[in-house]
Amino acid sequence: MRDRFFLGVLFLWIWAVSMVDHYYTIKLACTINEEEKNPIGRALLAADDGNPALFMTVKMMGLWVIFFATIRLYYLRREYAYFTLGTMAVVQLLLVMQYFKI
Repeated sequence: MRDRFFLGVLFLWIWAVSMVDHYYTIKLACTINEEEKNPIGRALLAADDGNPALFMTVKMMGLWVIFFATIRLYYLRREYAYFTLGTMAVVQLLLVMQYFKI
């Protein structure tokens, strides 16, 4: 029971940071073309004439793929699922720290 709670907390953290990222990407859509550093993100923006709709859709799809893949991994090899989610949670923390310049 405790390990499922921990898994849920990790998922919730990753989801929450992703939602804040989505919010600010949409809110600041007028500057996303200049601010986006990821080459894949830039390519998606360019493919949709600078509109963030395709970019945001692919990001959300990626989040769902990660969710279901990690659930599957949890049932196959729990320790791999924890490592994967733990790594993602740390990366999300680094993104938050970078955003808030901590």
